[in-house]
Amino acid sequence: MRKRLLFRLVLPLLMAFGLSLYFHTICQAGGFFINLAATFVGILITVFYVDWIIKKRENEKWLATDKRIADRLRNLINATVSGIRSALGFSADILNESILQTLDPIAIHNEMMRVAENVIAPVVNQRVNALDQRGWKSLVMQNTNAHNGVLNFLNIFQTRLSPQQITDLLDLQEALAKTLFFYQVFPDLAGVPKEELPQMNNPPEELQKGFCEGTARDIKEILTLAKKLSQSLS
Repeated sequence: MRKRLLFRLVLPLLMAFGLSLYFHTICQAGGFFINLAATFVGILITVFYVDWIIKKRENEKWLATDKRIADRLRNLINATVSGIRSALGFSADILNESILQTLDPIAIHNEMMRVAENVIAPVVNQRVNALDQRGWKSLVMQNTNAHNGVLNFLNIFQTRLSPQQITDLLDLQEALAKTLFFYQVFPDLAGVPKEELPQMNNPPEELQKGFCEGTARDIKEILTLAKKLSQSLS
């Protein structure tokens, strides 16, 4: 709406204002063109004021709804981070118990973001390399749920999200999907002890190591995007 307003009304009025000043300098018409320019300025001020009032009322109308959408996005971020925490073998003990006991959703969310950045992210590579078959199955289950949750959230609420939030959510969905690839394609390698790896043309240990490193990078990207989305709610 603002772009249409700019090209269809504001720019023509600005051009008319400029032309009025120009004709005033080259024509002997008394104060006619000055008065005309002042009229155009008055119209522009009115247009911007009316647009501001409309936008303000629109924002007020959506205020309660946007708050609920923000709460749901915060819950989605929490669930995504919590799923990774659990799958990588971190217990709930890494969260500050005194903050959990407040039952304050914002404080708890901020604590989860702190843990994601300062506790989980620095040791992702070690934790992924240490996953056994059961751990990989848990990681895939958790991230599949998070992936589907992101898609559902976008389908329902994308019209009330900022372009950057949509971009970050799409990137989050892609990163989550990437973490599923190794287990989906090579379930006989994911988390399998070296002595039990199947015989292959290429060393299976190298393939296993490469995919573990790639998955760890994707998990770090998930945690980074979770932080960005969290900051967008501030």
